[in-house]
Amino acid sequence: MKTQLIINPIAGHGTMLRRWGQIETLLQAEHFACDAVFTERHEHGIELARRAVEAGYGLVVAVGGDGTLNEVVNGMMVDGKPLNPAAALGVITSGTGGDFARTAGISRDPLAAARQLARATTTRPIDLGEMILTREGKEARRYFANIAGMGFDAEVAERIETQGKYGGGTIPYLSTLISTISTYQNKDVDLAIDAQPVQGRMNSVIVCNGKFFGGGMMVSPNAVLDDALFHVILLGDLTTLDVLANTPKIYNGTHLTHPKISEYTARQVRVESKQRMLIQADGEFIGPGPATFRLLPAALRLRA
Repeated sequence: MKTQLIINPIAGHGTMLRRWGQIETLLQAEHFACDAVFTERHEHGIELARRAVEAGYGLVVAVGGDGTLNEVVNGMMVDGKPLNPAAALGVITSGTGGDFARTAGISRDPLAAARQLARATTTRPIDLGEMILTREGKEARRYFANIAGMGFDAEVAERIETQGKYGGGTIPYLSTLISTISTYQNKDVDLAIDAQPVQGRMNSVIVCNGKFFGGGMMVSPNAVLDDALFHVILLGDLTTLDVLANTPKIYNGTHLTHPKISEYTARQVRVESKQRMLIQADGEFIGPGPATFRLLPAALRLRA
């Protein structure tokens, strides 16, 4: 099987570039034949993944952080379906955030992840999420493997993108969260969770395929990558003090007991807001809503 590695050299604040030589040596020692290409700009991974699938590569590996994974997934999907249903996804993390890897059981150490990939003999189906939104008056689609959200978490993602990710992971995310919460205004939100309408003043709507975001926050402890369901976490009209007091609880998943936080399961979620409400997907800033999130069961196969 032909394998294409798509490497983000600046992932993990340059960790992936510094460790690539070690990863390459390890893969050679494991007799794992592969081709490698480096991303050169934002969303280049989408183009490279699409070319790889079209060129007949049976395994396409995202080598970097969750943003790199998001680009590779988007390159492997078209019109809600895999470009080639037989092509599998692989992941070698940069060792910083690695939130998808935490749920998928992939080591967040790049060398251990590379060894795990090389020795894996099977693939398994995983669900994906699809966002349907409007860009410049036209319908646009974006896919995500882990978690997408609208509201406060997307404001944090936008600020991180603007300021620079500085390596990703928990500390940069947490520091940006704290600096953002003092100016953030909750939104008046209209939701359709499958057929159920939900309205209210909300901090965030978080649509989860995986369990973790923000460099290790277990925002959705009940989420599973292959259960054909989103776990939708609604952060209600939280005050600044509520957010700061409950942030530590998100790391172990005990925040769901808060009276202003609720959880739903669904296969489709429509989110609209009376105020401007931003979107993030796999930690990448996408832009403003509204948006519809659709669950794509068993959309890709994961080698891990």
